Formats: sequence, structure tokens, C-alpha cells
Amino acid sequence: MKKIFILISFFVFSFNARALDSWTDGFTMRAGLSFTMVAMSTDKFIDNTESSPEDPEDEARTFGFGGVTSIHYRLGNYEFGVASDVLFGVIRDATFVSKGSTIRGQGGFRLVSFGPQFKYFTPYNLFNYANFYAGAGPSWSFQTFVFTDSTTTGNFNGKNRVGFENIGGGIFFGLEQITPSKSDHPMFLEVAYNYMHSYKVSILDASRSADVITLSEGDSNDFSAHYIVIRLGASLF
Repeated sequence: MKKIFILISFFVFSFNARALDSWTDGFTMRAGLSFTMVAMSTDKFIDNTESSPEDPEDEARTFGFGGVTSIHYRLGNYEFGVASDVLFGVIRDATFVSKGSTIRGQGGFRLVSFGPQFKYFTPYNLFNYANFYAGAGPSWSFQTFVFTDSTTTGNFNGKNRVGFENIGGGIFFGLEQITPSKSDHPMFLEVAYNYMHSYKVSILDASRSADVITLSEGDSNDFSAHYIVIRLGASLF
């Protein structure tokens, strides 16, 4: 009886191990570097009132760089997962307007974006070397602007920064290297378009990086941006 119990336990454990391997084998984690071109619209940047034709409107175009990470689960030609982008860049001449106070200058921006993704691997490939794929998904992001040189009126000063919480989404197209196994760390190259629009704004005291204090916050529909992102990376596992 003891031998039968041991034999049954062995088969149950083996089945569970195979099922677990089959489940975890569907997961893929990817990471890479990214380069982005950004076009930002900053009309009534901090003030939530409706703008009129005579109000200042500022458009800034700039570049940035950063990194991307994602984890997906694959079912056939389809993948479902989540992805995150972290981007850094410079602003050379942007205008913020807050209840009659104007902030104009240069500095830098930081963007953290997170959201679910749906990806489809097409039956088409490039010389049997890389597979074409396409995907899309919504996203949430937080973008901050830090000024290193600015001209201001009102209470805003060089130790403050502006943060926007945004919602949006995007589409992407890419190529992933065809390899015998994902343990060979296939590389990928993709081009993405993302759009973000703000729903909340915060003015932050960033004089001490370890203790950032929120000075004010409120609703916002005054910031939007278009991002063209090029990503290059590889599967980690």
C-alpha cells in the first residue's frame, strides 16, 4: 500500500511539474532602451480655465531617451501583458500659465508610463530572421517638468516643479528575432506612437529630492503630448 501511495504521488507531482512548466514557459520578460521624439501642447499649462483665442499657447518639440520593460503571456500568436516606459528629456523653451502667472524657460522632463498591452505576431517574417508583430493598449503616465533656467512671475520659483498625471494610449509595430528558444534572448525592434492627455496637475516643492512636498494640486485638461518612440531590446527570460 505504501508503494502504491508513493507511485501515485510521483505521477501527481510529475503532472503538476509539467503543468507548471507549461504555464510559466508562456511568460516572457523583455527589456531595452528607447529613444523618443515628443511634441507637447501646453496651452494654459497650469490653469484649468477655458482658454480663449488671445491666450498664449506654447508648443514644444524635443527629444528624450530611457528604458522599457514588459512582461507578457503568449497564447499562440497572441500576447497579453503589461509594459512600462521611463523617459528623460530636455525642454528648451516652454511656457506655463497659472492664474495670470507666467513661467517660461528651459529644463528637463521625466515620464513614467504604465499600462496593459495586447500584441499579435503576424505570419509574416523578414527573411526568416525576424517576425513582424503589432499591438496596442491604454496607458497611465506621470510627467514632471523641472526648470533649471526660467523667468517667472507669481509664487512659482526655480525650486518648484510641475507634475501632470495623464491618461492615453498607443499603437506599436515591430520585429522580433526568430530563435529556437526564448532562452536565446531574441532581440526586438519596434516603433510606437503614444498620445497622453492630462487629468490632474500638481505643483511640487523639489528643493529636497528625498522629501518632495506637494504645494497644490487640482484637475487639469491643459497638457497633451504626442510621442514617437523607438525601442530596441531583448527577452530576458
